[in-house]
Amino acid sequence: MDRRIPPIHTGAKILIICEGYEEYDYLTKLKGLGVWDDKFSIDIENAKSIDNIFAKYQYKYANNNYKLVVIFCDTEMYPCEKFVALRKLIDEMHGNKASNKILFFANPCTMQIILSHFAKVSLKTNSKSGNGVLISKYTGVCDYEATEKQRQQIFKKLNKINYQTMKNNLSGISENYTDVPSTNVSKLFDNLESYDKKWINSINKAIEE
Repeated sequence: MDRRIPPIHTGAKILIICEGYEEYDYLTKLKGLGVWDDKFSIDIENAKSIDNIFAKYQYKYANNNYKLVVIFCDTEMYPCEKFVALRKLIDEMHGNKASNKILFFANPCTMQIILSHFAKVSLKTNSKSGNGVLISKYTGVCDYEATEKQRQQIFKKLNKINYQTMKNNLSGISENYTDVPSTNVSKLFDNLESYDKKWINSINKAIEE
């Protein structure tokens, strides 16, 4: 019988608040791959809607149980009204441009990042049916509706090798949330891979000034 004691994380505690089930399952899969530095103790929380994110962020930040709290969500399509509203709430809460530091996004949707594990893609829509041909081509999952079974089918295909493929495929992509496609999530992933924890203090200092 394997009696090995699970690793005890004594490093910085980080919370990622994400928009929905697709984002939650995706980030949980990456966490399980061990591609991020094991000094971090990372929790992932599903807000179940972009509408719920700010209240959760406000509560978790105020409780001070984490060294850092960040957010990951979609922008949806132009004019990105809910995403823009979320940015404004975060900035008003901190009295500065904190959203530039702690809000990570995918435009038009998280599937842009997921499919980048398999190929360099440029999604133009957040519609599941509109992206269906590419999803089927690169993952083998047809008629994607983001059901739990379909999500797990896709995420079983993720591994350390195509994690690096994803990062390579996202290199050079716009980080301006108004562009389609665009994402700044590589910054978060790079930081989570980093042995140097100074980036956490740098973010906290910026949002507390």
